[in-house]
Amino acid sequence: MTRFFALLLGGLWAGSLVGLAEAGLVLATSAAPEEYGIWSFAFLSYGGLGAALSLLGLPWIWRRMPANAAALGAQVAAVLLVFLVGRYYLAQRVFGEQLPLWTGVGLGIHAGLLVGAFLLAMCFALLLRRLLRGRASRLLVLAVAWVACAAVVEFGVRVRAPLAAVPARVATAEPGRPNLVLVVADTLRADALGIYGAPAESSPRIDVFAREGVVFRRAYAQSSWTRPSIATILTGLYPREHGAVRKLDPLPEQVDTLAEFLQRRGYWTAAFVTNINVAPIFNFDQGFGEYHYLAPSFYFGASDSATRLASYKILRLLRERFWKHRIYFRHYYQDAEVVTAAVSRWLSAKPPQPFFLLVHYMDPHDPYFEIPYNGRGIARVANPRPHADQAEEMRRLYAQDVRYFDEHFGALLDQFRSHGLLDNTWFVFTADHGEEFFEHGGWWHGTTLYEEQIHVPLIWRGPALSPGFRSDLALTIDIFPTAVRALGYEPPRELPGLNLLAEAPPAERMVFAEEELEGNQLAMVRLGAEKLILANPGNPRGLEEIELYDLEKDPLERRNLARERPERVGELRAALEAFRVSLSRGAAGGPGQ
Repeated sequence: MTRFFALLLGGLWAGSLVGLAEAGLVLATSAAPEEYGIWSFAFLSYGGLGAALSLLGLPWIWRRMPANAAALGAQVAAVLLVFLVGRYYLAQRVFGEQLPLWTGVGLGIHAGLLVGAFLLAMCFALLLRRLLRGRASRLLVLAVAWVACAAVVEFGVRVRAPLAAVPARVATAEPGRPNLVLVVADTLRADALGIYGAPAESSPRIDVFAREGVVFRRAYAQSSWTRPSIATILTGLYPREHGAVRKLDPLPEQVDTLAEFLQRRGYWTAAFVTNINVAPIFNFDQGFGEYHYLAPSFYFGASDSATRLASYKILRLLRERFWKHRIYFRHYYQDAEVVTAAVSRWLSAKPPQPFFLLVHYMDPHDPYFEIPYNGRGIARVANPRPHADQAEEMRRLYAQDVRYFDEHFGALLDQFRSHGLLDNTWFVFTADHGEEFFEHGGWWHGTTLYEEQIHVPLIWRGPALSPGFRSDLALTIDIFPTAVRALGYEPPRELPGLNLLAEAPPAERMVFAEEELEGNQLAMVRLGAEKLILANPGNPRGLEEIELYDLEKDPLERRNLARERPERVGELRAALEAFRVSLSRGAAGGPGQ
């Protein structure tokens, strides 16, 4: 029993040290170092994983001294954890989430990782042997020391340094200037709304709102997953310009956001968000006087930063696939009712005017929940590769979530009306990207640039704006310059977007989008009705490297014309590459004052 206890204790210590090392790495690359909850979660979760992994050493402990059994437990846990965590970060940060094993480079890297993990594990084992010096009585001291360290780490979490004071709620812009409200519905396909062709009962409140404003029928996001897309909306820059492209990328300090632009001109700036991809740890709060991140109740008591740990991802996966199958929104995000209620309280407190308000709803992002909530839903983390037969069920649940969001968006408008703010406020309604339901052999988002993932709703409503429908191409890079023009300011000259409400777009405007997620590296250009998509060779999604579509004749993108029209592919590819080069020259420079 003493040897068994020693084995577990060794794994506990080794795992906890690996956890603290990863926590330090996460915070060193985060935008919010005051977020301390990661330390205790890392210490405890990795300690538990280390103890569990140390059991693999059971067959070899029976003839060992207890001190050597502890060293063995530390060695086994450290080898496996260091290897897994090292591989995770190399794949994420260096290889674009694509680090195959059975290639020359892959084998070399994995072998190097294994050797490095073994050498580090040897250091752990030698350290424990030196501390215990062969005496079983010291195991108890080591166990007490681990408990004491856990208590110290947790105490450090609870007695954290004070956060920076919230600036005084003051707006200094000229009285009478209109407010600006930007509403982003996460993962909302354009064709899920009645105003864009869905059944009339799909979104009655949004449809009424849309008929009071200008509806852009052909609006496109510049990326198909949240972080780069929201960064584009807030900065007016393409993803390769602002730099928030991969999963671990924060929004760089040097880029200028719409909130910063308006804050400098005296607007009070506030935001209500609930997607961890735009949480303060990724620096999306820059320029906001108030940034209300309505955090989910993450599993196992994890904090925002702790969800970036490999251990959290492992534990969440085990929980959702093998433990409990009922799921609830609060573990993923706060839903539309919670977000609208928070904004309503903010409006009741009479914020300074004029203000810029960002409201980011997560409905109808996956999991797709049964409404009313009953614990039933379809979540990607639990079922990453569902059969195509489930597409209709996904669509049904997705439509329910859209309808639920529509109800609470309507309640938000009612609040503005009741406070007398509706007539002096510009509203921009859009989505960061769409969603796929096996139109092209897969589901979810972020892995293709087909229409279902980048065609988004875009609706403007404002003072003295004549309602109507527009069929010219609109892009999410246009939101920043259009909004500041609507408020009476000149947008920064460096912004590539147009003022949608005043300028006639070019007859053949280029639409550009790009993507880098889960090993898929994609770029798209559209000129007129023709759309070219380029994908990296061997991409995990299994996309063809070159695809060409005629959207006028083939709006569902079923027939790839790349082989039939090689000359046109060459022309569009040259235009795409020239455009990418022009963007790269000014990458992450950001607009000026």
